[in-house]
Amino acid sequence: MKRALIGAGGHAKEVMMQMGQVLPCFVDDRYVDESSLPISSFDPNKYEVLIAIGDSENRCSIVDSLPKETQYFSFIHHTSIIGSNVSVGEGSFIGAFSIITTDIQIGKHTLLNRGNHIGHDSKIGDYFSMMPCAVMGGNVTVGNNVYMGSCSNIREKINITSNVVIGMNSAVVKNITKSGTYVGVPCKKLNK
Repeated sequence: MKRALIGAGGHAKEVMMQMGQVLPCFVDDRYVDESSLPISSFDPNKYEVLIAIGDSENRCSIVDSLPKETQYFSFIHHTSIIGSNVSVGEGSFIGAFSIITTDIQIGKHTLLNRGNHIGHDSKIGDYFSMMPCAVMGGNVTVGNNVYMGSCSNIREKINITSNVVIGMNSAVVKNITKSGTYVGVPCKKLNK
């Protein structure tokens, strides 16, 4: 079975660069150009895919829209350090110079960009996104559809609910129990 990406933007370019391969890229039919293929032509019997899109919610929506028989591959860059007793869900991308220490569970369709660190005994849900240089301490529990902006940090022993965006350079120092966007040092919820 051949490999392909869903998505053809900046993250897809970085995925292919880190993989050292050029792969077919499927996109929404409205956005097809000379370097992409229409998603309407995707055949799950010919391709296994990785969703190469940075936004957690968009990755979730795309997986929900693909045929149920779609198979997903994961990629872990050779410079990453993965400790003992670590599980990573299907369809995940672990980028260059990421460190995942020990006794960690990571859900499906996760994106660790470049230089991300996850501490011991953490449990992370599906569709998790870490942008470059984001760091998570040990014993952290994270729900589904959580996005950590570049250079953001989560202190050890923190719980974060689902559907949360942590802004770049923000610091999480206490539990986040309500969905929403959090920014600052220490981070606070933005009111919309």
